[in-house]
Amino acid sequence: MQQVTATRSELLARRARIALASQGRDVLKEKRDSLMAEFRATVDVAVTGSGALEEAAAEGRRALAVAEAGDGPEAVRSAALAQPSEISLTTRATSVMGVRIADIRHEPLGRPRSARGYSLAGSSPRLDRVAEQFEAELALLLDLATVELRLRRLADEIGTTTRRINALESVVLPRLERERDQIRAILDERERQDRFRLKRFSTRRARRAEAGEELR
Repeated sequence: MQQVTATRSELLARRARIALASQGRDVLKEKRDSLMAEFRATVDVAVTGSGALEEAAAEGRRALAVAEAGDGPEAVRSAALAQPSEISLTTRATSVMGVRIADIRHEPLGRPRSARGYSLAGSSPRLDRVAEQFEAELALLLDLATVELRLRRLADEIGTTTRRINALESVVLPRLERERDQIRAILDERERQDRFRLKRFSTRRARRAEAGEELR
């Protein structure tokens, strides 16, 4: 057992540190609970987004197959190459219980026919349909990427917070409580010894007083 300085002030200091560590543990538990609630809500969003993305991808593949069959692979490839390749993205940080999380924003990806880069005269409704479907799919993909980043950040912070709670509960608090109990035991033993010495001194003084009375 670790040796400690057994004084009243040290006992009070250990009690204060135990109270502070317990308070910190409780705050961390509240933080973890809030993060877990946010994580579960974000999981629901991710599941819904994944399902929507799968449906959009399937619809896009069907539209692509129809366009290739009706207009030919070369026409589809040419229209794809003519599409503008840049997408404007912005990022900003949001905060959940003090945890900073990146949030990706993008402008609407749906474009009018005149802004898709390919010839309107040489295109067909089938090509327009393919473009619309893949624009919608790309928007869903970017939205889902933001959700997945949020999930990863929340999971990391939940893990870090849990490790801190475990350290307080398994290491810090037990050590402080052992030290408190050790100091209290030493002080109690000293108090018993002091009472015993005082009682013995009182007994001796009483005997001496009695002996003095007998001599007179």
